[in-house]
Amino acid sequence: MRKIITLLVFVFIAGISARAQQVQPAFCGTPAHKSEWLERYQQNPQVISRSMLDTIYVPITLHVVGKDDGSGYLSMNRLMDSFCHLNEVFKQAAIQFYVKGNIRYINNSDYYEHDYNSGRQMMANHNVPNTLNFYIVDDPAGACGYYQPSRDAVALGKSCLGPSDYTWAHEAGHYLSLPHTFYGWEETDYNFNSPTPNTVTWANITRAVERVNGTNCSYAGDGFCDTPPDYLNFRWNCNSTGQSPQIQKDPSGVEFRSQGNLIMSYSDDGCSEIFTDGQIGAMRANLQQQRTGYLTNQAPPTPLANTDLNTIFPAEGAEVQNNEAFDLEWQPIPGAQMYFVDISRLPTFSFTVANYITTTNSVTVGADDLLADKTYYWRIRPFNRYDACTGFSNYYSFQLADLVSSTAAQETVLGLRLYPNPARENQEVIIEFSSEQGSNAAVSLLSLTGQVLRNQRMDVVPGANRMSLSTASLPKGLYLVRIDANGGANYRKLLVQ
Repeated sequence: MRKIITLLVFVFIAGISARAQQVQPAFCGTPAHKSEWLERYQQNPQVISRSMLDTIYVPITLHVVGKDDGSGYLSMNRLMDSFCHLNEVFKQAAIQFYVKGNIRYINNSDYYEHDYNSGRQMMANHNVPNTLNFYIVDDPAGACGYYQPSRDAVALGKSCLGPSDYTWAHEAGHYLSLPHTFYGWEETDYNFNSPTPNTVTWANITRAVERVNGTNCSYAGDGFCDTPPDYLNFRWNCNSTGQSPQIQKDPSGVEFRSQGNLIMSYSDDGCSEIFTDGQIGAMRANLQQQRTGYLTNQAPPTPLANTDLNTIFPAEGAEVQNNEAFDLEWQPIPGAQMYFVDISRLPTFSFTVANYITTTNSVTVGADDLLADKTYYWRIRPFNRYDACTGFSNYYSFQLADLVSSTAAQETVLGLRLYPNPARENQEVIIEFSSEQGSNAAVSLLSLTGQVLRNQRMDVVPGANRMSLSTASLPKGLYLVRIDANGGANYRKLLVQ
């Protein structure tokens, strides 16, 4: 289980102002690139029928990068929201990604905010073979994200990931061979009032400029004939008709506007929506021809049954003592492979005081994680490796009381211990302690609400003392053992599994 504790901090106005003045990242830092494979493929492209496509399941490795001290990670909620959106977008291509292996956490400030050289080093050191490698960082070379062809991996900026952002889908398109729709114009500007030249040259590569009439669409621009001409290499928002505000002129002087719903263009997220049939055919062929070693698991996933939270411990509104760690436990949800757990002081969960990630149906809350004498609310969000689109469950509350810590100073026996602890159902538990004097003691087994479940007496002698306590017929859960001896109370927790 990986545990992430979110601490509440005060945010000063000066800090907000400084952040607002930061330069917004460029959308995509992927260099102008068209693989030899794509050049060959576009000479004889596949014809696809979307209604006949079988889903291809693609393994990915998620690398979440933080600073040297382990801070700065993208939250699990936002990561899963973004992953959900990625798969929703790629349904149109009948391509679905799944998380293979563990989510990997990297603490490295040089990778957290990096240039291209550091990014290549990060990918060389951490790529997992036969999976698509995605690195979630704070600043990927000043852009929202980029695909690095020489390392065959993608870096994504956490500020550009969310449930409606298309950065991840755009960079995944690059990963699977797609160039920008404005390919060849990445570093080229021209006068929009004049017809474009017949060719553009960048990095010693000369490309034909695509014409509106489609006569050169198979080799000009991005090479896909179902993506219209596009020369706009800057971020733009579409107009009311879903096109670019900027009018352009092709080499023949024909005026046109760029199509706004193409994910591989630079249109804003509010415009982006689709891959074309030609692009989908290329991405699927790239997987089936170039990445056959990735496609070893094509079994359809098991969907999550539900998101219902049915608690085992604590019961709704129950009191929990806070001098030791305790477990939040719930009935497992069929199909779930991990859970995100939120704890908040408010039932709206507008802010949280603790967050946990677990691969089991319980998490341990540390003794110092929460404040005593407060009411807390908790909920879960289940996931599996394929499905990140579930919402949060219903919520429950518990009261964190301070019974044990308030009586700790009154302990009147020495070396009090219980074993085995945790105990199995119906197992005898041994109680051992030492006393400086003889007396008559009451030994009680209590629920966490203070209800006396069992009570027995024993004669305490000076020196070592030992007795047994039966757990017969006790339900699984957490209990308190109280020993009243020598004029004071002594408490220990007992977990029955």
